[in-house]
Amino acid sequence: MLITREMDYALRILRAMYQNGHMSAAAIAQREHIPKAVTLKVLKQLHAAGLVLSRRGSNGGYLLRKNCGELYLGDLFCMLGEPLRLNRCQKPGYRCENRPEGDCGLCRELSRIQEVLDGELRKTPLSAIFQEAEEICQ
Repeated sequence: MLITREMDYALRILRAMYQNGHMSAAAIAQREHIPKAVTLKVLKQLHAAGLVLSRRGSNGGYLLRKNCGELYLGDLFCMLGEPLRLNRCQKPGYRCENRPEGDCGLCRELSRIQEVLDGELRKTPLSAIFQEAEEICQ
């Protein structure tokens, strides 16, 4: 399991728009200390996932399309890639090489932990996470 730098950037970009509304890519990049080229790349992914709207022109920029009160970390991981998995044995349809007739004790325990992780990733909406981050920074 690894939260990539790109996923971190996506969260920070969403936070910037949640806290400031409509923003240009340059303003997001400057606020979040992300290179502009990377910001544009991640914004493109967020747009493709239906999370942000883009507007062209002199008043152009980006804004949130989804309500962060209804969006969770687990949702974001699924929309931008694959769900977080502790190990390959948590993927649907996986057959354990050590116990082809059924899961081994390790797979069973990792699956239990995966269920807890999945619950945590769907426990707190992004809006609550972003609000808390804003309060800490003030």
